[in-house]
Amino acid sequence: MKNLMILTTALFSLLSLMACSSDDDLEITSEKNIELTRENTSQIKCSDPKATFISENEYVAIVSDKGLIEAQRIGETRIKINGKNMINVTVKPVYTQYKEPLLTFGATKNEIISKAGNNYKTPNATSLVYKFSNGPVIAHAYIFENGKCTGSGMLVSTYYTETLTEFLLERYLPATLDYDNYLAVFINALTLAKTTMLIGEQIQSAYDIIVYYMPYDNAKGTSRSENEEKIRLDTLSKKIDQALLNQ
Repeated sequence: MKNLMILTTALFSLLSLMACSSDDDLEITSEKNIELTRENTSQIKCSDPKATFISENEYVAIVSDKGLIEAQRIGETRIKINGKNMINVTVKPVYTQYKEPLLTFGATKNEIISKAGNNYKTPNATSLVYKFSNGPVIAHAYIFENGKCTGSGMLVSTYYTETLTEFLLERYLPATLDYDNYLAVFINALTLAKTTMLIGEQIQSAYDIIVYYMPYDNAKGTSRSENEEKIRLDTLSKKIDQALLNQ
C-alpha cells in the first residue's frame, strides 16, 4: 500500500510538471498584438495542435476553436490560449465621420452644456439643440424630463445612409428591424441582460435620418416587451424631431 501511494504521488507530480511545461513551452508564431477592422479575420498559429481559444469579450471579437479571430465591433479584448491571456486584439473603426451626441443620461442641462459647449440654439425646458454647418451630422438634440437628460439624438442627411449604418454596425449590435416604420434598433451588448442603451436609426423623410439614444434599464421588474421598447424609441424620436423643427 505504501509503495502504491508513493507511485501515485510520483505520477501526479510528473503529470503536473508536464502540464506546466506544456503551457510554458507553447510557442505562438503569429502576431501577439493584432489590429483589425469589423468582419476582418486573423489566424492564430501556435505549437499546440490541441490548443483551446477563448475571447474575453465576444462583443469586440470572437475566436473559433481553430484559432481564427473575427472582429465584431470596435474595442479591445484578449484571446486566451489554454486558459492564459496570450493575444491582444484591437478592433479599430473605419467610419469616424459621425460625431455622436453625449450619452450622459441623467445629466442636467448645465452639465450637458459644460461638455458640449455654449454654441447651442435657444433652449427650452425639455430640449437642447446644437446645429452644425460642416460635416455629415446636421444637429444634436438632447431631451429632458424633470431636469434630467432622458435621451439624445443626431440628425444626418439620407445622402449618408449607407456609411451611417456601417458606422453604427461598427459600434452596436443590431437587434430588430421594423420595415413599416423604417426603423433599425441596436443594443450596446450581446444580450439584453447586459444592455444599458438602445439605439434607433430611423428615416424621417426623404432628406433626413435621426439616430437616437436612450438608456435601457435591465433591472428585474423593469423589463418591457419589444413593442413597448419600440414605443419608447418612437416617442423619443418624435420629441427629438420636434425639438429640431422648433429650431
